[in-house]
This record gives sequence, structure tokens and C-alpha cells, in this order.
Amino acid sequence: MKKLIMCLLGLSLASCQQSAPLMQREAKVPAVKPEVVESKAQARQELPVLFAASDTLTQPMREFLAQHDLSALWANEQDSAYPDPSFEGFFGPDYYRFGMVFNKVRRDLTNPALYHVQGKSCYFKSKNVRPFSGKLTVRRLVDLHYPGFLKQRAEQFSSAADSLAGHTYTAYGQLQLQEESQENSGRIEGEVVLDFFIVPGQAPAYVYVFDHDGRDDKLPTRGARLLLRGNRLNLTTGQVKSFLVAPDVSAIAPDLFKDFMLDERMGQINPKYAKLGWNEYWKNDEWWAESPKPFRAL
Repeated sequence: MKKLIMCLLGLSLASCQQSAPLMQREAKVPAVKPEVVESKAQARQELPVLFAASDTLTQPMREFLAQHDLSALWANEQDSAYPDPSFEGFFGPDYYRFGMVFNKVRRDLTNPALYHVQGKSCYFKSKNVRPFSGKLTVRRLVDLHYPGFLKQRAEQFSSAADSLAGHTYTAYGQLQLQEESQENSGRIEGEVVLDFFIVPGQAPAYVYVFDHDGRDDKLPTRGARLLLRGNRLNLTTGQVKSFLVAPDVSAIAPDLFKDFMLDERMGQINPKYAKLGWNEYWKNDEWWAESPKPFRAL
């Protein structure tokens, strides 16, 4: 488990050759290695550190964030490719099915790097849905070198010149959430990774993969457009468990289970992982809705 988390938290792409001077002036801040020894975190009632304490945003980056509101993208905005607004993936050392959703994301009126978040987490093993609130702070912005992407998406733009003027980026956000106070409620600290592009005159949009398996390991999000990873502290027991979720679970599952998908094209999950909560994956239980359908009995 320790090795897995260290590998996942280490995945990122460096600022590269794309001709976007804004991100080339990124502040150089040493990466902080997370503390992932659960027994020590439990004893201290602390969560592993995922970001350096110092500010990593330059003034041009702050101006960029003031010009471009990323609220809809952080919220996993629904479209024809991703009609489900939730993130799903794995929780704890046994990799049980875990879900999150951001019902509301609002950019702060005075700080363009800060977003206020409300949503819910779902622990499918215990069939437990917990509301949360907190903040998402943009901590890094880098150029994303993904050749040919904007040209491939040219039909989305009003002119070919727009695609040539566009740029692709990756944003890294620090997620700090508190679940509603009750027994075994949790505090969540995580990293949210967003691959997106900007074309003049249009709203920010996702960079993601349309091929049959929806995955590209060259992208920081593996092609799932967003990726969330971090840790949860149980405020009752002091236990710390890690999580990894994305809009497309097939983009992250191979890191844990090479045989998780029997047929990636059809999204068929291997029945041997039913005990982890995946036996009802296709039941369409909208657990994040205000009046969700009840969970079906096992």
C-alpha cells in the first residue's frame, strides 16, 4: 500500500516546450514527499502532507486564474462523454469502492485560486453517504504538452485559427474537506489534478481521451480529465486511509488490479472484485442526489 501511494502521488508532468509563457514562469518549489505510514498518522491524529507550505503561484498565474473560472471543470461538469458527475475509485488498504461528488463549486470573490466546495462521499462497503464541505485551492499550473490534441478537436472551435491559438494546461489543486459531524466522520486532504485547455473566446474545457479504453498514461489524469487522490482521517478512531478516484475508473484501476476490467471496451468489471463493492456498479443508484434511490440489498 505504501509503495502504491508513493507511486500515485509522484505522477505528474513537468512544464514543457509548449509556447505559453505564462506557465514557463512557474515558481520552482521542491516537492514534498507525503507521509504515508498509517500507524504514525493515526497516533498523531494528522494527515499526510501533500503540498509544500509556500505559495507556488506566480503573479501571471494568478492573473490567469482571475480571467478563467474553472468551477465547472473542478465539479466534473457533465457532458455526453461523462453523463455521471461522480468520481469513483478505491478506498483504504483493501481498495473498497469509494465515490465522491462535488454538488457545488464556487470561485471565491476575492481570491481566484480558491474555490468553495460542497458535496458528498460514499462508502459503498457500509452503504454510507456523508455530506462534506470545504475548499479547493489551486497550488500549481503547468503547461501540458499533448501534441495534436487541439487539432483533433478543431470541430469544436469556430475557426482553425482558434485551435492554433489555444493552449493545454494541467492544474493541481489542494483539497481540504470536512464531513458533517457525526460518529466516524472524517477530514479529507487530497490533490485534484485537472487537464484542460483554453481557446480564445471560449470557456475552459477538458483534455481527455476518446479512444476505446479512455486512457492515456502520458496525461497526468490518465485521460480521465480529472483525478483525485489523498487521505481521510476518521475523527472518531484516528485511523487514516488513502483514496484514489476519477470520473472514469478504468483510467486508474490498472494501477491496483491488472485484471479489474474483463472487457475495457464494454466496461465489464471482473466479478471477483464484487466483494469490494463493485457488484452494483451498473445499478445506476444516484447516491449523490438530494433524494437518492435506496441502495439495493446485496
